[in-house]
Amino acid sequence: MRTGILALLGALALAAPAQAQSFSRYNCADGANFEVAFYPGTNAAYVQVDGKSFMLPKRLSLTSQRFTKSGISLSMKSGGKATLKHYGKTSQCQAK
Repeated sequence: MRTGILALLGALALAAPAQAQSFSRYNCADGANFEVAFYPGTNAAYVQVDGKSFMLPKRLSLTSQRFTKSGISLSMKSGGKATLKHYGKTSQCQAK
């Protein structure tokens, strides 16, 4: 009986609807491109750039939303503008 209840609870957990996410693509003036996603309940940006994925925790900033980790930094401003710093270069970007 317990096995059946556990199986039912597991199936219900898997059938729960996925949380909504926010997803954007950016083109940069220097030819770089990246994608960023935000998930409810997290304070991080999930960035994919140059075929690699990164989870960047949110940092304190008074002028923009800033996310950074391991030498990669993303600063998002109003109007879909963003600055991406990675691999020693800085890219000025705009949401598509």
